[in-house]
Amino acid sequence: MKPIKNILLFNLLLMLSYTGFAQKQTFDVLNYTMPNGWDKTEMANGIQLSTKNDGKGSYAAAIILRSAATEAPANENFTTSWEKLVKGTVSVSGEPTLQDPATEKGWSVLSGQASYTDGANKGLVTLITATGNGKMANVVIMTNTDKYQNQILDFIKSLDLNETATAQNNNTNAVSPTTATTGSGNKNLYSITVPPTWSLNAGGNSLMLEKNTTTGKRIIEFMSMIKSSGNLENDMSHIFFEVFDGWETRIPGITVFTEAECEKGTTCQGLNYYMMSNSIKKRGGYDVIKATVLLVQAGDKVAIINSTDNILGGEVEMALHFLLFNLRIKGLGEKSINYKQQLIGTWASGSGTYGNSLNSATIYTADGKSYVTIQSSTTSGYDYYNNLIKTKQFKSQSEYSFTENVLVRKSSSGSESKYFIRFYSRRYGDRPWESYMSLYDCNYDKNKIEAVLHFHKI
Repeated sequence: MKPIKNILLFNLLLMLSYTGFAQKQTFDVLNYTMPNGWDKTEMANGIQLSTKNDGKGSYAAAIILRSAATEAPANENFTTSWEKLVKGTVSVSGEPTLQDPATEKGWSVLSGQASYTDGANKGLVTLITATGNGKMANVVIMTNTDKYQNQILDFIKSLDLNETATAQNNNTNAVSPTTATTGSGNKNLYSITVPPTWSLNAGGNSLMLEKNTTTGKRIIEFMSMIKSSGNLENDMSHIFFEVFDGWETRIPGITVFTEAECEKGTTCQGLNYYMMSNSIKKRGGYDVIKATVLLVQAGDKVAIINSTDNILGGEVEMALHFLLFNLRIKGLGEKSINYKQQLIGTWASGSGTYGNSLNSATIYTADGKSYVTIQSSTTSGYDYYNNLIKTKQFKSQSEYSFTENVLVRKSSSGSESKYFIRFYSRRYGDRPWESYMSLYDCNYDKNKIEAVLHFHKI
């Protein structure tokens, strides 16, 4: 790799008034021109413009983050952003080389640069922070080559603010993933198993899962932690639209829980989690998407994972349910979970072929036996299936045991099957919580992701 030339150490702030020839686009409070041939990826709290050369490992990326509420002065916002967005992502050589401060449309704009290392790669990172209107806007630019320096220069020249700053507001209670995150990089925070058909994007210390679909790229973003209230439902009530800032529920004015699909349970590590999916749209817009936020309690903090999908899409939902079987937070101990005690009882899946019936249910007994019963012709409950067991009207009998969060079932013929298992509760809107269990074959197809089948306790 050629060394990155000092031409990038220019006065960025004088470039903000430049108008390029290409068509400008708008994100949040910033206008920009997309570099030719670069890819654009939407994230919950910003957008990423990037390009790379897989053959040589060279890359460049510009991340425009959604503006966040702030009452801090410009220099404090820059310092905080440098710590979280730059030093929390890559290893920098030292303090940033600062450019002269400037004012653009009433905003105070600061920028700085430093060399960084990312594994075997070395490069240059630039942070631009604009403070005004009670907000802070950040742009982070990273590259490990001088190959894209002209495109980066043109991109920076194209940047301008689309709001004129007035007096700051007095909102001191807002919590923003950009300004309130703590800890080191996300890569060092999570331990995950990549879902089949998805790929891992772990540049620097950041962590994302990606999948290209026929309707566009899907992303699951792993964020850093913020302070928790100690109640995940309370945390979700304000974190959801802090993550999806600038969006609102499908029906404006309803609460974040009114039409939400909610799930709560315990991870395989023994940590409580709360997951919410909502149909949302941009304020004043019409197009609706499905947005999901997963919170995991980590001591007095909460870890945040977010994603979006088409309103009827299932790609993200399948991946998140797969992740939950083995998701861990690094640095925290393992809590003992009594899986057998939770499993004992009768579990059935969905509606059967008779329309109003339950599929064949499985009864798990305290003595380590399981019985798969025949299907009912009408909706039936626990007593019906117990009667089938008493009269030995079942399809099969097997023995079961556990190895951590893996259910091992051995049939009467001696064949053995192993499934990842987890227990949780679900509800829609204000309906009561219902108990569920899910299994996923440990010997899963690495080239195909399956929908998790929910078993309802009856």
